[in-house]
Amino acid sequence: MSALAQVNYGDLIRVWRRNYDVYIRLWKTEMIAPLFEPIFTVIGFGWGVGSMIAGNVMDVPYLTFVGAGLLAFTALLRALFECTYGSYFRMVYQSTFDAILCTPVEVESLGLAEIAWGATKALLDGVFVLAVLAVFGAVQSPLGILIPISLTIGSLWVAALSLFITSRIHDINNYNFYMAFVFSYLWISGAYFPLDRMPLVVQWMAWAVPLTSAVDISRQLMIGNLSWKMLIELLYLVVAFVVTAEIALRNLRKRLVS
Repeated sequence: MSALAQVNYGDLIRVWRRNYDVYIRLWKTEMIAPLFEPIFTVIGFGWGVGSMIAGNVMDVPYLTFVGAGLLAFTALLRALFECTYGSYFRMVYQSTFDAILCTPVEVESLGLAEIAWGATKALLDGVFVLAVLAVFGAVQSPLGILIPISLTIGSLWVAALSLFITSRIHDINNYNFYMAFVFSYLWISGAYFPLDRMPLVVQWMAWAVPLTSAVDISRQLMIGNLSWKMLIELLYLVVAFVVTAEIALRNLRKRLVS
């Protein structure tokens, strides 16, 4: 039977609410990075690097082009960190998972709640960064208001992948390998440089990972460019999330129950 089919959504909401209550108590420290980092990054890339680039990039100002990459990766990395270090601490050091599983909550509901919470934090950060970009004039279309939808789906995939990694490691230092892959991939995802300037094999490598689709959808909505390609990319994100979440929940059950 599918792991996703075994999720009790009432239990999922209760576990999600537990994480939300903790977040509310710690919101001041939780918001420091999302508050300052995007402002100075936008200044650095938009006014710093952008001032050295003559003309537009892909027919849009460099601030708009790079702003979409910054927006997507700020949100997606938030989901990554929440379902790696955050989930690992709750599972291993704080024994929060053990306490929850002593109640009628099943592993699948707990796992999907962790994924949903990671995506929620990503959405909160993403909305803030989107607001900053709008203030700086990087959002050129009212369609930018739809960006949180694509960010949420992309964040769900990242959170599911990260929870899968968490279910497999037994030493927190092993996250270094995962982080090395993600941050290396940042440079070929189309976030900061046009993909069509790269070798064809690199472009295929980039498009194979759903993060590239999340970046591209955010950029197209920011400039108001709707196309069938975006629908395909969105569908790819949804399918990637469902498959990855199924694998993550199965592995989490093996880790916590066996």
